[in-house]
Amino acid sequence: MNRLCKVLIVDDEFLVRQGIKHHMNWEAEGFNIVGEASNGEEGLQQVELLRPDIVITDIVMPVMNGETFVRTLKAAYPQIEVIVLSSFSEFEYVRSTLQHGAADYILKPKLDTNELLEVLRRTAGKIPELHYEPSHEGYRIGQLMEKMLSGFTLDEDTEMPKLREAFPLGSFRLFAFQPESGLKNQDHERIEAQLRSRLPEIGCAVLPVESRMPVLLLNVKPEQDEEMVEQIREWAKESGMETDEHASVWVLSERFGSFEKMGEIYRERLVKLMEFCFYYTDRAILVDGELPPMHPAGYQFNVNMFLQHVKRNRVESAREYLRDHAASLGRDYIADVFEIKSFLGNLIFNVTITLADMDVQSSGLEESKYTYFKNVDGATSLNEVMQVLDQFMTEVEECVSGSGGKRSDPNMKMLLDYMHEHYDQPLGLTEVAKHFHFNPSYLSSYFSSHKKEGFNEYLNKIRIEKAEELLRSDDVTISEISSMVGYSDHSYFCKVFKKFTGLSPSRYRRKFWA
Repeated sequence: MNRLCKVLIVDDEFLVRQGIKHHMNWEAEGFNIVGEASNGEEGLQQVELLRPDIVITDIVMPVMNGETFVRTLKAAYPQIEVIVLSSFSEFEYVRSTLQHGAADYILKPKLDTNELLEVLRRTAGKIPELHYEPSHEGYRIGQLMEKMLSGFTLDEDTEMPKLREAFPLGSFRLFAFQPESGLKNQDHERIEAQLRSRLPEIGCAVLPVESRMPVLLLNVKPEQDEEMVEQIREWAKESGMETDEHASVWVLSERFGSFEKMGEIYRERLVKLMEFCFYYTDRAILVDGELPPMHPAGYQFNVNMFLQHVKRNRVESAREYLRDHAASLGRDYIADVFEIKSFLGNLIFNVTITLADMDVQSSGLEESKYTYFKNVDGATSLNEVMQVLDQFMTEVEECVSGSGGKRSDPNMKMLLDYMHEHYDQPLGLTEVAKHFHFNPSYLSSYFSSHKKEGFNEYLNKIRIEKAEELLRSDDVTISEISSMVGYSDHSYFCKVFKKFTGLSPSRYRRKFWA
């Protein structure tokens, strides 16, 4: 039985991927663009998930380049054919990919749709089990919707009539909801069937977008719009009562009267509305235009004052200050969720540094801070984030009150303060001993008697914690960070960093920003 040839595009340039996807009716030619990826590592994940027949890949990409990608891909999936995109200057890399099993290549400066089509046809002909043959069925509705959502203008004579025929009624809304248990976002037909069984008079289609919930286009007669909204409200309330407190909040866009506005409404309204769910988990559904009036931007959080509360053993005051700030964020619901999580993650980091400066022994907190980072990052609501922070502040309170740690003598505090102030300088046991008029061997014994780690290990810990903070800011290069935290040898810095964190500096940064 004939089927469409499945194609995966791997290229770090978004416009190249979109250009290939939308500049031809590929299905009419017998091809189905099943997915895309921005580097070789993502490409391998997509290959495992989608099992394409042909992969089109660039050579120069971040994370994993095309040469490594092709070598790894062909070793694991020798039956998958590969077409390489390259520039003139990369031909040596192309030669390497051909040696590792790539079927063909195209020079990017000469890339046009007809040439790509010819190379794809030639490559598809090499796959015996495919029985490649053009379908000549024309565009599917999903293709046209994806093209519009990507910002492309549809042809008024050949493409728009198909959409108007599929959605003839005069009122539209976009709707994102949590389908019944067991359904995945990819189960488009079953998701549409679920909605039609609940709202039989409504036209609908699942949008081809990546989202935590499936997004549907709803199409009704204008006079039925208000009734439809009320039916969806009731459905959302019933669903909320049947699920747990962490269930996703449903969202419904404003009404629009022209299919051509779908892309704009999705990008500029629905995506933001879905982000607002982070603040409104007490509601079953958010309807655009019905959100409460937004307060002026909340007051700025005074980090220094917060940390002073911690230093002076006023942890409950610090906790209340943090809760007040969270309430302010909830009122100013337009605040970026990623920025909020980054800020609160950095706050956890700063508190642990403050405890170290105070010489509060908090080994348990040092070990658990990465769990707190992970839980803040994975939280689906502001309430969930604040529960994590509340647990963290309870552990901080135990540390500073004495149940979680103890304070050392003033001389040791003075020594630690000096190390924290000068960690970025060539700092060794001999230099510090000279500064405090100690014998180096005595200083080493004195230090070990007050700290569980030795002098050099503690200095490395300070430097790596500062390096982590700089890596989380994403403002400077890793080699610059190495010098900024006191390491003259970049490779030694990387070795020490991996010893303390389990990750290389570059992987730590990628993991945080992912």
